[in-house]
This record gives sequence, structure tokens and C-alpha cells, in this order.
Amino acid sequence: MPAYHDLTPKNMSYEEVSQWNGKEMKEMSQYLLGVVTQSLQGGSPAQRPIFNHAIECTWALLEFYMYVRSKSHHAATLSYMEDALRRFHTFKDVFLLGQAGKKAKAKANALRMELVKKRKVAEETNAETWMPSKKRREMNAWRDYISHEMDVSKELDADLNFPKIHLMSHWVEQIRRYGALEQYSAERHEQTHKTNLKDGWNASNHNLNYLPQVITFQGSILCFEVRELNL
Repeated sequence: MPAYHDLTPKNMSYEEVSQWNGKEMKEMSQYLLGVVTQSLQGGSPAQRPIFNHAIECTWALLEFYMYVRSKSHHAATLSYMEDALRRFHTFKDVFLLGQAGKKAKAKANALRMELVKKRKVAEETNAETWMPSKKRREMNAWRDYISHEMDVSKELDADLNFPKIHLMSHWVEQIRRYGALEQYSAERHEQTHKTNLKDGWNASNHNLNYLPQVITFQGSILCFEVRELNL
């Protein structure tokens, strides 16, 4: 990606990133929908509905994410959040194949071996009667059938039931009760934690026993702050 305002230049491809932090997630949300839409252009008539559902699901999830990050809310924005979440759940099954675990894949591979044996039996049984063109059509039909059955098997044994998706259903109610989620961001705490450690480290003698010195330093600072508030 070229340099752009409020976007950090990327040194790794999407697949090479093993862990996303908050800043990277925010930046990625700004261009993910455009990348997905461009990547899923074209395709066969059978693929178009799948591609459209993937785009709709990504769009709904990012829309929900953008509303969640708002610093203030009213009835309309909460309604938009609920609508975006409903659309996400409507189209999310398009990603079930990506959630297939080892057991689901092993089961699908076993099904594939069984269907390949049936295909070979059918091929041997009709070897003398099938013309080359007929044989080619039958093999193509078997290939599509096996691929379809494997996908169905993976989808049946895969699910999207994990905590992070479930928690999204509670966010609207939490905002109604406690206000915008921006005030609960962990970034402020992380920044404070980082500052406290750096100040304590700079005040220590930088030896192996620096940790007790950091704790003592922070305790002293806290005592002075509490004393100042009491006065």
C-alpha cells in the first residue's frame, strides 16, 4: 500500500501477521472492504451469490465496528448497530468453510476417498460403452459432485459459535446502560502502564533488582498523589 494519511506503512503481507493490535485493526478496517470487493469481482454464475454474501457480511461487520467506536450514541445509531449486526449474522455462514477444524477436514477427506472409489467403479463399469466425450462429461460431473459434497460436509461440522461473536450481541444493551464504549478503551490504561514502568525504570539503578525499585518508586508517587488529594 502507498503512504497515506493516518495509515502506517505495512512491512508484511496479510497472511504474515500473526497477531493484530488495536492500531492495526483500526487501520485495516479502513481498506478491508475495498480489498475484499475488488478481490471478489467476476467469478462464475455459481460463485457470484457466494461472493456477494461475503462482501455483504464484511460490509455489515465493518459498519457495526465503526458505530461501536463512536464517542457518543443516540437511538438512531443504536438502531443502525442492531441492523448491521443482524445483516452480519444473516450472511456469516458464507465463511463456515474457513472455520472447519481438523476433525471436520478429516471427515470430509474420508468422504472424498469414498466418493472417489464410487467414481472409479462407475468408470470401470461403463468403460466400454462411454465415448470419450461422454467420459469427459461424466468425470467433470463427478469432480463437481465430490467438491460440493466435501464443502457440505465441512459446513455441517463447522460453526461460528465462539465468545467474540456472541459478545457483540450484548454491546448495544451495554451502551444503553453505561454509555459509549470508547470510555472503556484499554489504550489509556496501556499508555499509563507504559509511562509508569518507564518512569520507575529511569529512577532505578538499572541493576538486576530493578523491579522492587520500580514498585517502591510508584508507591511513593501514589502516596504523594493521595496526600495531595486529601489536602
